[in-house]
Amino acid sequence: MDAGGQSPGVATGTGAALPLSSNGRLAYWRQSPSGEFVLWASNLDGSAARSLGTVAANTSRPFATRWTGDGRAVAYATDDSLGVINLDGTRIDIPGLGQMRTAGFRLIDQRWSPSGKRFAATLQRSTDGKTDLWMGSIDGRELTAAGVFGNAFFGDWLSDEEVLIESDTGVLGALRQPGQPIRKLVDATAASPFFDGRRVFFLAGSVGPTMTARGIFVANPSVKSVRPDGQDVRTEGRLEIIGSLRLDGIWPDGRFLMHVGADQTQFLIGSRAMSLAPSSLLGRAVVGADRRFAIGFGGSRVVRIDLTRGFSPNDSAFLVLLDGVISPDAWIRRSASP
Repeated sequence: MDAGGQSPGVATGTGAALPLSSNGRLAYWRQSPSGEFVLWASNLDGSAARSLGTVAANTSRPFATRWTGDGRAVAYATDDSLGVINLDGTRIDIPGLGQMRTAGFRLIDQRWSPSGKRFAATLQRSTDGKTDLWMGSIDGRELTAAGVFGNAFFGDWLSDEEVLIESDTGVLGALRQPGQPIRKLVDATAASPFFDGRRVFFLAGSVGPTMTARGIFVANPSVKSVRPDGQDVRTEGRLEIIGSLRLDGIWPDGRFLMHVGADQTQFLIGSRAMSLAPSSLLGRAVVGADRRFAIGFGGSRVVRIDLTRGFSPNDSAFLVLLDGVISPDAWIRRSASP
């Protein structure tokens, strides 16, 4: 695929676009020769690609792209606002980022509820790393300060009513509405939550001082999990890795996807640590719903990883789907199965 213009497989004409898979989808931006930014959506294998909308060339480069929780729209940020583009091309703009940028804060992440109606945004100031948390909804179309929680980050939504939140004080819990207190999930100091649809996995241990735009790290942790209601805390494994870690997900063979300190590369960690893709710098990966493949993101590149060849795949299992793209993201249907 080239750096601009049409992507292969895109259907043109009213009603001609092929339906996208209900199990997983990709979203990514390309800059056209005229300078405008074009948002594309496709299946996880890159097929049935279609353009959903554009951002003018004189607008800031879109970033922090996220699928809404229902997979029916793509949200993104510019310097001044949040934008949401539905699969039918209709758009909603949510203003408010401009004044925060003036105060030195920039949005680093946004998370959308399962219905795609509510969002939680984490902003961070580049000068001192201080974070601010804001919430909003499609219906309200405005940002509301979530509360004062120290340096904190939003995580996955547990439901349409509650979103995970972690703090550098070691508090791990859920928040329902702006201004309300956090409902603690565990009493121990913990951070770095990941919700698989059934349980919240997290790292228990000494929280901080490492903190990056990815979130809060935990020193020499153990991996635990808890039900969304705060019951049934389990120990999932003690890692034989020393350092500050952050949990990103679970690999199909039971190892964990993690970041180690400020390293931009994602690692597979069990009894030892190994780079997910030694020959490619992949900063993030998500596993497909059928666990037969994964999608990796590294800079401007999207890579498909064939897991049918083994859970520690060699270089031949990595296929570059897209190159030269901007702020890609993947949506995977959340499954409640083990």
